[in-house]
Amino acid sequence: MASFVNPVLFTLPFGFKVYTYGLFIATALASCVVVVESELRRLKIPADGALMMLAFIPGFGIGSKVHLLVSALAMGGSVPNMSLETGHSFMGSAVGGLMTAAAYGYWCGLRPMPLLDIITPLVPLGHAVGKIGCFLSGDGCYGPRSDVSWAVAFPNGLVPTREAVHPTPLYECSLSMVLFLFLHFFVYLPANGGQKRRVGVRSALTLGLYGLERMVIEPFRRHPPSEYLLGMTEYQFLAVIFILLGAVLYTIGGSMAPWPLDFGQEDANKVEKAAEKKSE
Repeated sequence: MASFVNPVLFTLPFGFKVYTYGLFIATALASCVVVVESELRRLKIPADGALMMLAFIPGFGIGSKVHLLVSALAMGGSVPNMSLETGHSFMGSAVGGLMTAAAYGYWCGLRPMPLLDIITPLVPLGHAVGKIGCFLSGDGCYGPRSDVSWAVAFPNGLVPTREAVHPTPLYECSLSMVLFLFLHFFVYLPANGGQKRRVGVRSALTLGLYGLERMVIEPFRRHPPSEYLLGMTEYQFLAVIFILLGAVLYTIGGSMAPWPLDFGQEDANKVEKAAEKKSE
């Protein structure tokens, strides 16, 4: 029984509460800032990683709530709680955040496809860290009842349960962290040894492999299947879309020059020229 799980991590003087999930979301964003700053410096791209992640935040919140709203209305339900304090969709927040972060990069003068190659691996990293917060707050994204030896109960969670269930957030955390490490170290930009790496491959792999991850995880969630989605759950259906989008990105990247032949210095010059125009 995970009695240590609590939506409030601790309370500071004057009654100020530090929420477990919020703290880990902040930690996830900070982790992404560190990684993207390192990548931008290594690739000699004059863009601000902190501003890029700052641009991610509004898309994160809006995308999450839009997905929940569309999902609820499509299933014939009522309008969900639109407060940012609770109720989030990772898939919606990831798509929304990537769009606003990519918009910032485009404003800086970076091309969309190479930019996505840089920032898409940050999604599984943020997901992995954020899922620790889901587990420690007991926010209800745990799995169904289980008799496995590692099943846990969340009597003090945000969505409490006293029956032993699959600790699904830990499964998701592990798989997403493995995905991030694979993308970061084995799908290197540019390719190790001076080999050519096709633009879009990293983004395509991120979408495709996360889609497969979600298909693997879904039996350990409690989402009902839908006859309107060919017997799949909503998130399995979205996972299939992610896999198809990955295939599309891979195809589009095939028509572009590979990393790093025309990206590094050429795009750096574009960014510098864009910055000069904005300062005039």
